[in-house]
Amino acid sequence: MLRVARRDPGAQRELAERLIRRVRRLCTTLLQNPVDADDAAQQALVEILQSAHNFSAPGNLEAWADTITVRTAFRLSRRLRAQRSLFEQCVNPESLKSLVSDWRRKEITLRQLQAYLERIPPEKREAFVLKHALGYTVDEIAELTRAPRGTVKDRLVAAKKQLRKMIGRDVRSLGSSGSKTEGRTD
Repeated sequence: MLRVARRDPGAQRELAERLIRRVRRLCTTLLQNPVDADDAAQQALVEILQSAHNFSAPGNLEAWADTITVRTAFRLSRRLRAQRSLFEQCVNPESLKSLVSDWRRKEITLRQLQAYLERIPPEKREAFVLKHALGYTVDEIAELTRAPRGTVKDRLVAAKKQLRKMIGRDVRSLGSSGSKTEGRTD
């Protein structure tokens, strides 16, 4: 573990080979989706390698790695659940009305909102969804995303600004060319 902590590639490879099956099995048990389990296992192994300097020699290596793996899997699960919940659960776009000054001129459907959100960079979208769709506080978002509080605030402001700009542009284009969505269902 001292060699791993010193970033010795051979030692890191040995540790990863020793733990990969265990980490993968634990992630698969915790997360039902195999793709999510693979992502969590990869992240957990990276965290284990990066945290090698925190391992205490008399401790059980597998138990220490399990703790990191569980924490990583749960963190990924929360993040994925938050991201997916906007799209898979029934999110009421009405709760986002205050973000759009021209809301009365254009009714935004969930599908349209999803399309707007997909155009925002992932870290900004994640913060926005956690705050406005799931009701997390800035401090909770900072903890979940491991970003400084100020960064979370900046991401929220930038996401709102970008959304308003996109929606405002669409509203203006609809106003100048008539209703483009007439007869169309979203």
